[in-house]
Amino acid sequence: MSDESTLLAYLVPRLTIQQEDVATDALAFILNSSEACRVALGNLLSGDGFDLGVLSRLETQVTYDDGSRPDMVGYDSRGCGRLVVESKFWAALLEGQASGYFWQLEELGPAVLLFIAPATRIETLWVEIQRQMQTGEKPVHLEPVETRERIRRASAGLGKQVMLVSWDLVLDHLAASVPSDSQTHTDLRQLRGFTQHQDLDAFQPIRREDLSPALPRRIRWYNTLIDEVVDTRGVQEAWMSVDRLRATPQRAGYGRYFRFIVDPSEASFFLCVELDYWAERGDSPLWLWVTTNTYLEQKLHDGNGWSRDDGYLYTPIHLKIGAEYNDVSDDIVDQLRRIAEIIAG
Repeated sequence: MSDESTLLAYLVPRLTIQQEDVATDALAFILNSSEACRVALGNLLSGDGFDLGVLSRLETQVTYDDGSRPDMVGYDSRGCGRLVVESKFWAALLEGQASGYFWQLEELGPAVLLFIAPATRIETLWVEIQRQMQTGEKPVHLEPVETRERIRRASAGLGKQVMLVSWDLVLDHLAASVPSDSQTHTDLRQLRGFTQHQDLDAFQPIRREDLSPALPRRIRWYNTLIDEVVDTRGVQEAWMSVDRLRATPQRAGYGRYFRFIVDPSEASFFLCVELDYWAERGDSPLWLWVTTNTYLEQKLHDGNGWSRDDGYLYTPIHLKIGAEYNDVSDDIVDQLRRIAEIIAG
């Protein structure tokens, strides 16, 4: 029997839409029931001279004086909050959530602000977390410490760290710490099945808000943004070319081909609304694609936020939150201009 077919995975979607809360409550139950799992979590969140220590207890839905309510808080033996956790599947990170939760940590570390999300969302969500930390009411400078496939870690000074890890990585570490025939291991398998079910492209019951015209209207504006960025800003300002290229509707969304004038390889880039990647990886409806070549491979590597997929390079184009149309357009142009500068060397 696969993990996705566990009882928890079957029942929860039928009983509630608060599925992130259910996953967090289940994780807290397991951690509070097993000291070995608490030790394993502490080990996962430590490293490179940073030691979070062992947590004594975990509480969910803790409400602070300012009204903020992170999903889970971990306390040490003295009752100091050493861990603040925000659990995500596909819900957006609310504006100010990252920086707001960070300041709920103890003034001096060790302490961790931890985000847990699906592995496919790690790259784009980490960009948003960093942005919020840098632009919050009290900005926080993050110094990168660790970047791997299922984990991101950055130091925020004063013994504090900000981390983003995948659900499967957390559950792997916890499962390895307990006997395979234990009740805790069985509980972890139930939770793993539930979290894996969130990654399945299964039909979810239609809610009233799903029928609102807000989403299709928004997508029309995304299409308009693409046309304006390419035609009005790129071509008319002479840093893009669309010669012999045309607007191209795709199954997963509308897009425009163009070339950067400064690109000696003359590669055709594709700026588009990518519904599949938006659904699977989250955090941005706009994506930039290009067929890879030797020159671009040297310029657009993983460190610049690019990924590879079957002969293509791609990256999300992030949209400015809470801004007017012109500010959003300007920000997209700035992102594309920076890409052109990288290509030009």
